[in-house]
Amino acid sequence: MIEITRKIDKLGRIVLPKDFRKKLGLENNADIIISLSEQTITVRKSSNICRLCGKPLESNQISLCSPCIEKIKQL
Repeated sequence: MIEITRKIDKLGRIVLPKDFRKKLGLENNADIIISLSEQTITVRKSSNICRLCGKPLESNQISLCSPCIEKIKQL
């Protein structure tokens, strides 16, 4: 695990190191998921999750998981 210390600016922002973004393939304006669990904040790439519920997607799905697609069909 690589750890880097960063300051939070007055607007609550942090900068993700370029090496981290490059390794994850994160481009400008990429969607990420930020989660909080007790005392830990996790930042992860969001390309493999449903845009509505956050569940992992199957390899053949694009942006929405099967249960969310079914819910939308019922509307």
